[in-house]
Amino acid sequence: MAFQKTLALPTGVSGDYFRITSFRWDRNGAREASAAFALFKDAATAVAGQPLVPIVAKLRLSGTGFDDYLSPSALAAAEGDVIAQLYLAAKDACDAYAADGEVNLEAQVICDYGAGVFADAESV
Repeated sequence: MAFQKTLALPTGVSGDYFRITSFRWDRNGAREASAAFALFKDAATAVAGQPLVPIVAKLRLSGTGFDDYLSPSALAAAEGDVIAQLYLAAKDACDAYAADGEVNLEAQVICDYGAGVFADAESV
């Protein structure tokens, strides 16, 4: 899984492939999770592990945001696919931000290129 969208960096270089490169979650107390997205030039450089930007965006889930995507019932519905749920959460958070300009503090994407960075990205 990944997001595809062209993003031009201030250096003039652009990439079009975003992938989760790491994540962490606390299921037993805080109900928090985060995932780091790297920007790659393309799918081939992602497979090779050669990011243009190692951490270009970060997803943060907590409380009900965590429950919506990573609770036992949410994971059961997603056949246990944690990574797919993290991509879904990031896309939903960006779509919601693009629609109303409000950041949901329990499900948010943090990025220098805007909280809605993945709103117009294609899931691949």
